Amino acid sequence: MLVKLRRWLKKKNIPVRLVVAVAVGIVLSKILMFITHTVLHKLDVFPALDKPMFDNRDLSIALAFHCVYAVIAAYFTAQIAKERARKAVFILGSKEAIMWIIGIILLWNHAPAWFSLTKAILGIPLSVFGGWIYRKKRERDELKALKAVG
Repeated sequence: MLVKLRRWLKKKNIPVRLVVAVAVGIVLSKILMFITHTVLHKLDVFPALDKPMFDNRDLSIALAFHCVYAVIAAYFTAQIAKERARKAVFILGSKEAIMWIIGIILLWNHAPAWFSLTKAILGIPLSVFGGWIYRKKRERDELKALKAVG
């Protein structure tokens, strides 16, 4: 299966590293969000999983950690993608925007539309910010290496 996927990607001229980078970003953010949501539900900070979440305090907490995890995931996506970091984080952010727009429809009776809409609007900027942090760290590391040599 993976061999077929790799051949298909090569045939379409899609770099495997780019696909892996985006996939890692998606999986990392989902794992972090799942763990945090689970802990907050177990601690009764959030309502039970089968109950809608309309409290603005709860939604603000969720939005805050979703944003932090989006930046972290984009940073690692950029780190894996290396020279294609900008493209990888843009793909990751676009995926987030699209999924949260779909979330507005799917979560209509489970959370207010503003929550999903805010995440959709912030998807690309948060990913770009994570990529920017990676780029700045990389530039700093390269500068350190140059100073060490010279």
